[in-house]
Amino acid sequence: MSVIMNANSKNERPALPLRNIDVAVARAFVATAETGSMTGAGRLLNLTQGAISQQIKRLEELLDKNLFERDHRHLTLTVEGERLLLHARRLISLNDEIWGLMSAPEVEGTVRLGVPRDIIRPFMPPILRGFNDAWPRVQIDLVCMSSPKLKKALGEGEIDLALTTETETPAGAERLVAEDLVWIGGRGGRAVTETPLPVAINDATCTFRAAMVEALERDGRDWRMVGPLGNNDALLATLEADLAVTSLLRSTVPAHIEILGAECGLPALRPFNVNLYMRTSNNNTVQQELADYIRDQFQRRFAAQPVRRAG
Repeated sequence: MSVIMNANSKNERPALPLRNIDVAVARAFVATAETGSMTGAGRLLNLTQGAISQQIKRLEELLDKNLFERDHRHLTLTVEGERLLLHARRLISLNDEIWGLMSAPEVEGTVRLGVPRDIIRPFMPPILRGFNDAWPRVQIDLVCMSSPKLKKALGEGEIDLALTTETETPAGAERLVAEDLVWIGGRGGRAVTETPLPVAINDATCTFRAAMVEALERDGRDWRMVGPLGNNDALLATLEADLAVTSLLRSTVPAHIEILGAECGLPALRPFNVNLYMRTSNNNTVQQELADYIRDQFQRRFAAQPVRRAG
């Protein structure tokens, strides 16, 4: 006797349910990982903190994994979250590449962007990554120099856009964010107690150098200069070796370097602005698109944070 098998036969495997990760949910996850908070992610994506929280919950339920360690004010990735982050970025990048390919105007070319050494690594990677996803045909040539040198290069037409660190925002510039300048040194170091005080610098024309010297002279503190050292790696190595102290914007201080508070006896430093300059002659669509993107990203990522006073 023959037996007719149908779709419900126990010998036929049932189809597995489709499991698709919503790109919007992945975007919420990456934004939360980059900003360290759901509030920051919401600001970045123009969503409420509650909406971000729901999206993270959906993703964790879909994957059956805890992606973040939650402490009162800051979120850190779990091991599973770290594993997911790179792949989530790839998913978002591919999605944005497809949209850019199919819908973006034909903008292409090269733009020369100047950024001071001390802020390029803390501020720029997510901004440059996002711009490249949106405008894959635009090449960005980075130029790293001190703020005075960048302004000179801009005036001479050697670069198209410049970010600077300055105590003021001069005419022709746009302030992107205000930030404390703080004294820093090696953890548990004694350089801060030395007389004269050893002060390390990257570049003799760096605006932070002038701010430190002004504060020390105003306070009557004896000092000596260490450097110019030429790059941030050499600067940080000098601090870790406890050979000197220096200053950076508060949000750019690496975790392994100590912020030296008022108890160390150092004079307060003036807050600084991160300013945006554009070349007024020969301005073109490529430059304008990058300027607009930088402005938007600073507003979303940093400008909502209040200026934090030293000490």
